[in-house]
Amino acid sequence: MRRERDATQIPENPMEGIPQTAAAAAAAAAEASEPPRKRARVDGGGGGAGEEEEDRLSDLPDCLLEDILAHLGSRQAVQTSVLSRRWRNLWRGVRVVVIDVGSFRLPGADGDPPRFRLDRIEDFADGVLSPSLHPGAARELDALRMRLDEDAVTTNFQRWIRRALWRRPATVDLYYLPRRSFSWPPAVPLTPVTAVSRLKTLRIFGLRPTVVFGADEFPALEDLHIERCSYAHGTIASPTLKRLALVSPINGCFVREQRLTAPGLTSLRLVLPYSREEGVRVITDAPLTSLVDASITIVDTDPGDPRNRRVNQFKVDFLVAISNLLGRLTSVRNLDLTGLNATALLDNKSQEFPMFPYLTTLLLNECDIGYKYHVLRSILQNAPNLEQLRLHNCKFVGKSRRKAGQTQSKEKTSKCSSSTLSSACSSLKSVEIKHPRGEPSHDLLHEFLKEIPHNQWRKRSIDEETISIELNRK
Repeated sequence: MRRERDATQIPENPMEGIPQTAAAAAAAAAEASEPPRKRARVDGGGGGAGEEEEDRLSDLPDCLLEDILAHLGSRQAVQTSVLSRRWRNLWRGVRVVVIDVGSFRLPGADGDPPRFRLDRIEDFADGVLSPSLHPGAARELDALRMRLDEDAVTTNFQRWIRRALWRRPATVDLYYLPRRSFSWPPAVPLTPVTAVSRLKTLRIFGLRPTVVFGADEFPALEDLHIERCSYAHGTIASPTLKRLALVSPINGCFVREQRLTAPGLTSLRLVLPYSREEGVRVITDAPLTSLVDASITIVDTDPGDPRNRRVNQFKVDFLVAISNLLGRLTSVRNLDLTGLNATALLDNKSQEFPMFPYLTTLLLNECDIGYKYHVLRSILQNAPNLEQLRLHNCKFVGKSRRKAGQTQSKEKTSKCSSSTLSSACSSLKSVEIKHPRGEPSHDLLHEFLKEIPHNQWRKRSIDEETISIELNRK
C-alpha cells in the first residue's frame, strides 16, 4: 500500500518556516529507508495461505518515536509530518523544543554579515510554541534550547520563552549572540515560579535575567551556568544548587559584588575579568564545605601598556577578594587557578596560602609563584595531600610580599626559603611543568629541576613546541 503524501490532508503546522525542498528531500529519504507497509506474501509451501510482512517502524510506540525525534531538533522533527499519516502529529508530542535561527541563515559570500529569513523564523517558532493549547494541556518539556542571533531576532522573542516555560521544562538553554559591541544584553523573563518549579538545569549566554536566583524562585535548581550576562541582583542563594559557572559577567560599574550562598555546591567555575575601574568580586559568607572541584580564572582587561596595568586600589580590593574566596574553598580536591598573582594567592594577613587538607590535584596556569618561589613553597606546605601539580607558563616576578615591621612574617619567609620544593610536600607524586621555548636559562623549568634530587624524580616527556616535563617520585 502506497503512503499518502497529499499536503492538503496534513493538519496545520509550522511548515511555513521550512523550505519545501527540504521537506521533499526528507520525504524521499524516509521512503528509501523506511520498511514497506504490511503486504501479502504467498507461502511457497503451498496451500495458498497468505502472510503479512511486519512493518517494524510502524510497530514502534509513539513514545519511542518521539524520543528519536527529540534528537533531531524541532525543525527536522516538524519536517517528518509530511512523510505519512503515521508521522503527521508525532512532532507535537516531542518533549524537547529546539529553536536555532542558524538553520534559517541565507547563503552569502564569505565575510559578509549574516542574513536570515526573519518571517520564517517567526512563523516556525510561533508554530512550535503555539499558544492555542491551554498551558495545562500541553505536555511537560524535558528541555528547551534556543540559539538566537541579534540580526535574526527583530520581534519580541521573550514570548517564545514565556510559552515554553508554561510547559515546565527541566532543562533550559538560552544562547543570544550579539553582533554589535555596544549592544546591551536583552532582558529575559524566567517567571512565574510555577513555570520553573521543575527546572534543574539553566544555562544562559548573552542575556539579562530579570529574576533573582533564589530558593523561592527556583526551588529545584541544581546546575546554573551564566556567561556574558548582565545580572543586576548581585545574589545567588540556593540550597539545592550543586554546580555553578559564572563566566565573564557584564555588569558595568554598578554591580561590584556577587554574593554566593550555596551550602550544597560541589562544582564551581569562575571566569572574572577586571580592570582599574570594573570587576565583579564573588563573596561567600560561609565556607563551601561540599565543594569538590573549583576553577578560578581572572583576566586583566586593561590595555597592554604597563602604565595602564598599574595596580590601583580597585584592583587591590579585587585581588584581595579572590584571596578571601580561596580561603572559603579549602574542602576542594581538584583546583585550577589561572592568572592569579601573589596578592590573590596569599592571605592578606598571614601572607600564606590557605590550608587545603584534601587537595590532591592543582593546576597553576600563568600564575605568579613568587620571589624565589616563596608562593609555590607556601602552596606545597599547606597542601599536605597534594599528589599532582601542574605548572603551566608560571612566572616568578616581584619581591616577597612582606610588610614592614612584621618580624613574624619575616621568620616564616626565611623558613620557607630554606626548604627545597621537593621536600615541601611529601605526598607529591608527579609534577608537570610547561614553559615556552626560548626562555632564559634561569627560567622556572631549570630552577625547579635544580632543587630536585635526581634519585627521587625522573623525566617523563618533552614535546617540540613546549618543554613539558613530568616528574614522578620513584
